[in-house]
Amino acid sequence: MITQRILQICLIILVGFLVSCEDLENELAKDFTTSTSNVMFNLNLTVENNSTDSDTPIAFTVTVTRLDTHVIRQDAQMIGFWSLSSQSIDGETQNISQYPQDIEFYEDNSYSKQVPNTVSGETDYFGGNWIYDKPTHNLTLISQGDTSLIQTTFDYSGAVIPLDGYMMWNYTDAGYSFNETYQKTMEPSTSFDEPFTYIYMDVSGGDISGTTYPDYAEIEAVVENKLDAQFTVTGMFEPGLDFDQGNIAVSLYNELYGTIVVNMQIAIKFLD
Repeated sequence: MITQRILQICLIILVGFLVSCEDLENELAKDFTTSTSNVMFNLNLTVENNSTDSDTPIAFTVTVTRLDTHVIRQDAQMIGFWSLSSQSIDGETQNISQYPQDIEFYEDNSYSKQVPNTVSGETDYFGGNWIYDKPTHNLTLISQGDTSLIQTTFDYSGAVIPLDGYMMWNYTDAGYSFNETYQKTMEPSTSFDEPFTYIYMDVSGGDISGTTYPDYAEIEAVVENKLDAQFTVTGMFEPGLDFDQGNIAVSLYNELYGTIVVNMQIAIKFLD
């Protein structure tokens, strides 16, 4: 009976010791990791140790994790410069060579339209605002108080129509039925792709070596546009000859989301 009680007490002590060790490891792990976030990415820096002597390098890992996906505006298909390719009115094909038409849709939801007369040499200019609802394919043009509703489709299903892609219009005006095709002849001035993301690393009290990307001063962080996707860089912190105290600094920059920075202090370890 006494032996069983002693075994129970020893077991409780052992479990408590293991739990305490696990808690200690967790606390130490916290000391070896630092992180920060913006609306799109989490930047994490983990070091093998946060203290060393002048002869022992420290391994570190930088991890960028995507917290959200980059979404292109739903009406991006419209934006760009378009030229009239064909036109039919009430089913009859029209000769558009005398009155070619160019229309440009801007990112601020304004548009401009040019209709040159190739015979007289004169050009008529129109403009206004536009609204495109992708689920219904309805394009609304508003100019000088007049509103036109145009059923609009594209030959490409992607978020952005490539150069030379086509846009098809169907609408009625003054009792006539119009079918027009426009070709994209010029790209918009601004890309809708997510801007590149860059990692910058710097250290004091030593050097960086053995990184997975040799030019560690600027690394393009290619993070897949998928939730929880990651990009990782590993390397070594090499203490300097007169090492007393060091620091690893990592920053993440994106034109849309700004800059975030993490730092990890590396202390001198005195040998007995």
